[in-house]
Amino acid sequence: MTYVSKKTKRKRILFISSSLSAGPMKTGITGGETRLAEIMRIFLKENWEVHFLTNGGGEVLCKYFNLKGVIHHNLNFSEGNSRLWNIKLTLNLFFKPIKGPQAFEGYLYTANELLFDVIPALRLKFVNKKNKWIAVAHWMPPLKFWQRKQSTLMNSFLFMLGERLSVFLIKHFSDITLAVSQSTRRQLLNVGLKRNKVIPVDCGVNYKEIVKITKRNRRKKYEAVFMKRIQAVKGVFDLIEIWEQVVKLKPNAKLAIIGGGVDNQAVVNIIKEKKLEKNIVFFGPIFDFKKKFTVLSQSKLFILPSYEENWAIVIGEAMAAGLPVLAYDLPELIEVWKDNFIQVPLGNTKIFADKIIELLDNPKEIDRMSKKSLEFVKKYDWEAIAKKELEIISSVR
Repeated sequence: MTYVSKKTKRKRILFISSSLSAGPMKTGITGGETRLAEIMRIFLKENWEVHFLTNGGGEVLCKYFNLKGVIHHNLNFSEGNSRLWNIKLTLNLFFKPIKGPQAFEGYLYTANELLFDVIPALRLKFVNKKNKWIAVAHWMPPLKFWQRKQSTLMNSFLFMLGERLSVFLIKHFSDITLAVSQSTRRQLLNVGLKRNKVIPVDCGVNYKEIVKITKRNRRKKYEAVFMKRIQAVKGVFDLIEIWEQVVKLKPNAKLAIIGGGVDNQAVVNIIKEKKLEKNIVFFGPIFDFKKKFTVLSQSKLFILPSYEENWAIVIGEAMAAGLPVLAYDLPELIEVWKDNFIQVPLGNTKIFADKIIELLDNPKEIDRMSKKSLEFVKKYDWEAIAKKELEIISSVR
């Protein structure tokens, strides 16, 4: 059964992303938010009635991606970006009334496996059992939370607890789960989700638009660029350590950093402490699409010493910009990107720096890797990936 609005005669879907107000306005657009926007875009293009249950950041997201015609239902909770704020938001979502979409009937799409996305969907599913809940799962933290790197013990415990509770609710109440990568699908099957209810899906890049911008920019101003959330688990402290080692052999080497996050000030302080201000340009979040990819195209390499990733859209974006990619050898990254990036042993900043220097001294290898990665990433164009997901959701009855 499809759900059609009595007023507009269009199929209806409610996208749920309750924590965006702490994201786009402060830390930049994340990979998960990019994915959500691109999926919303295809539903709008196919003339669905698109609703969006979100915080203030949802309107920022829609403006950034030019998503016109979205019906917003705002959760007016205070902003924050701490574990205490996350707990408070979760409790609010459990007990405060959900205004606007309370009588919604159609497809419910949770953009993430986080509790503050799952809870509103669960409540709306209970209110109207005709609603079909499509749950997206990006990544599951290790059950042995104390083994999580670059995070405090308490943060790791709370994160693991919240994620496991979310997955339990998804397992028992969602109609279908979209696992962002095969590795996430295996994780979900290992905790008991039914095989026929978990479908692997991909992320993508705006390949044509990125190539169009990067072809115009041939002059290189930076030896490397990092683009990600500024947070310990994304390797930002390793990043500074790596670049310090590069500068010892290449004193004029410049690194561009794009992004924002909870560790912004700590990173700025370390850059000053190590006297690397002339070697590291900290842009913060860049919201302008053209400016962001202009900076990438002005760089020779893309480096990502992250400790936790699933799909890593930024790698695809860097490849589309023609940059060779160096990253830690996370199994999740290897599964998606194969041998199209240079793999560095996890946590080994010395080898990471050596690989960067080796590449910078070999322009022919940079050119070879650039062509190889450009060819590989073509298949991940958003248009095809979003259409496939629309077909999956439309088939849920």
